[in-house]
Amino acid sequence: MFQGGSPVYGHPLKCVLVILLGHRRCVAIRQQYGFAIVAVLVWGTLLGAGTLLPMLVHADTTFIPVAAVSEQYNTNIYFAPPSRLPPGTKTNDFISTVGGGLQVLHRSREVEANINAGADLNAFAYNKGLNFFTTRLDGTVILDGWVDQWARGAKLRVDERFRYTPESPGFVTGGAGAGAGDPFLRGIQGFRANTFSNTVSTDGSYPVARDLSLQGRYAFSTRRVGSILAATTTGATFFDTDVHAWSAGPKFQLTPAESISLSYKQSLISQTRTGGGTFTRSTNTQTLSAGYNRVNPDWTFGVEGGVTLVEPASQAYPTGNINFSTNPERATTVHLDLSRIAAPSLFFVAGAIISNVGQAQVIHRLSERLALRGSANYAYNESVPERVVRFNTLTLSTGLNYKLTRTMLVDLFYEHTDFKTDSQTLDFTILRNVVGLSLTAQWD
Repeated sequence: MFQGGSPVYGHPLKCVLVILLGHRRCVAIRQQYGFAIVAVLVWGTLLGAGTLLPMLVHADTTFIPVAAVSEQYNTNIYFAPPSRLPPGTKTNDFISTVGGGLQVLHRSREVEANINAGADLNAFAYNKGLNFFTTRLDGTVILDGWVDQWARGAKLRVDERFRYTPESPGFVTGGAGAGAGDPFLRGIQGFRANTFSNTVSTDGSYPVARDLSLQGRYAFSTRRVGSILAATTTGATFFDTDVHAWSAGPKFQLTPAESISLSYKQSLISQTRTGGGTFTRSTNTQTLSAGYNRVNPDWTFGVEGGVTLVEPASQAYPTGNINFSTNPERATTVHLDLSRIAAPSLFFVAGAIISNVGQAQVIHRLSERLALRGSANYAYNESVPERVVRFNTLTLSTGLNYKLTRTMLVDLFYEHTDFKTDSQTLDFTILRNVVGLSLTAQWD
């Protein structure tokens, strides 16, 4: 653990930029994702004393280095049907990963921040031409104390999520829920392809009366896909996608534990075919919904329901979500999440899909050092208004981690994925199993 107080660490986010821009693809990142870098610089300014926050005092900034090594066996590294790969392609392989990162924690009267950045080097035992880097950046900055100086009771939060990887995940993991802010993680697994994705969002609320506030959110998400790696006549197409999404509405606090809300949401989706060409498509989704939330010491529950209008089709669909979290006993945590939304279609066909996702996760601590976890994720996605493509995805995973020392953790994991695509041009089913062992050190 390192405490930031010297001028070198005045802006801890500069360390994050060094990790990102040190990557061999930094030129492309700077050109295509300048907005992500600008967001990071803004966070660095917020965390710095004296510029935007002249009243910043008693600040505490902590740097936590993280290093990890892992070995895994993957039965389908291309995530593609063998019939669509060149003859003789070896689809199963051993993958060795060495990675590291930095977590920055900042707390002051005005600002709270939690930022994680890192990179991994992945090497294959047989398919050496597929060796690759991944980079990532996740961050949350809570500015409640800062905005409270001008509007008593107001809240403001900024979130950032950046990824570069040829192995894009299909689901949000870690019990975050299906609607965790990334519109691209809805269970759809495309073929192996280099992918950049970024989502930056702001959430705020403003009190207008006792127990009544106005809530608002804006998010910009973008996804860029490179060529499909080692695949031949797949019959599949990726789409580069930008999403501008915003929402607004009132929230009424019924009791300290219960609240109800109304919300109007709009998403503007713009897409072009990966690899160039003249194809473009714009989609507009509008949702009107009502929700109820209850937060208790041992459990939380939320439900939201409404209707979504998809343009230019001018068709309406019922949408909503249910989430539940509880600790039935001190050593066990349970997360359940069900959602049905209109999301961008990224694979095979452009436009919108009606996405149905269910996720469940259980974590049980067997002892002070040993913990067992398991999760199940299912998605059914269908293009609209023409039902020309359907995706079914089932992912089951389990893991056992043991804390060797205060700073070192060993993890044994297994994941099974069953992905099926049904379209007018191509039908296929992919089964993939991954088993591995990792060792992580975190100096906190």
